[in-house]
Amino acid sequence: MYPGSRHLIARLRYSHARVSLWLDTIPAVIEAMGIKPICTPHEQDRYYTVETEHGTSEVWLDGLDDKDRVDKVLGREYNTIFVNEISQIAYDTVTTLLTRLALNIEGCVNRLYLDCNPPSKRHWSYKLFLMGIDPQTDEPLDNPDDYATLQVNPDDNRENLPARYIETTLATLPESKRRRFYLGEYGDTEGTVFTDWDIVDEVPHEFARHCRTSYGLDFGFSVDPAALVWIGVNGNDGYIDELIYDTGLTNQQLGERIKRLGITDVIRADSSEPKSIRELSQMGVTVKGAEKGPDSVRYGIDWMQSIQWHVTKRSTNVITELQEYQWQTDSEGKSTGKPVDDWNHAIDAIRYAGEAMRARKQFFVGRANEIIRT
Repeated sequence: MYPGSRHLIARLRYSHARVSLWLDTIPAVIEAMGIKPICTPHEQDRYYTVETEHGTSEVWLDGLDDKDRVDKVLGREYNTIFVNEISQIAYDTVTTLLTRLALNIEGCVNRLYLDCNPPSKRHWSYKLFLMGIDPQTDEPLDNPDDYATLQVNPDDNRENLPARYIETTLATLPESKRRRFYLGEYGDTEGTVFTDWDIVDEVPHEFARHCRTSYGLDFGFSVDPAALVWIGVNGNDGYIDELIYDTGLTNQQLGERIKRLGITDVIRADSSEPKSIRELSQMGVTVKGAEKGPDSVRYGIDWMQSIQWHVTKRSTNVITELQEYQWQTDSEGKSTGKPVDDWNHAIDAIRYAGEAMRARKQFFVGRANEIIRT
């Protein structure tokens, strides 16, 4: 419609953008629109040119998880930017993208489009679009009319879904997932396990120099991601930094990525996978299985709740999990005191990383009691 215009479609992970958008959605949309003859894919740089008798437009695809990629994105100006699955995207990233909506094409209104399966109401998108407040200041927006929302549910797309997919799959999901993936509703914060945390730009150098540090690793592959985190704790103050959070990593690939990070300290990992621990150890990665017991999850949660956590803004998956991790409820909607076994891969890694700190704390408590008794 607008020759000379340029448009960006982005996800957090470039690899996910390539698989879900470049190889699937974009070709399907081009086919459905009947414009395939005028669309030329440029495989190496991941963009399409759309040529008409009036001129040429461009549609670019990219990821936001790598500094070099982001620099390339910011090196171009656009008329529209569409960010897919913003539950994984930090607000600071989105405001930076806004600055690139600067290409001036007559008649084309520059806009930012965002979509998501709604996360919890703690997410910045709920504040911005549903509450009409600035996510950083919690003050009312100066220009609320510039923001609009559209809720699209699977029922609106029933004709393109398998028969009874909604009734037998989406409608029968656990309640929190049903409300998110079927009804398209933001999750309540009432049953959220962790509430005492915030998002920071980075770990302060002075804090990192004097805190106790540890690494935690939760294994995963096809569906569940492998999650590696760094934590630093000083008293009741703690920082979390996400280092790896990805699916499809073999132990060989995981070990190579850990080695590239230059980690030489002990990494505490899920002890239920001794084969993975052994394979990483054979690669020269120092891994120790975390101790597990009948109450280890609850002990770990109790310890995490005793810390005021600060999460680096690049730790997007940790942020999502902290927003989504919920207590189980009974038939009357009351908490059972047990967490739902979901949205917990990075959280499990944090628990493993904190094992040494918890053990040390318990040791000194025991010694103090022994001294008192003596």
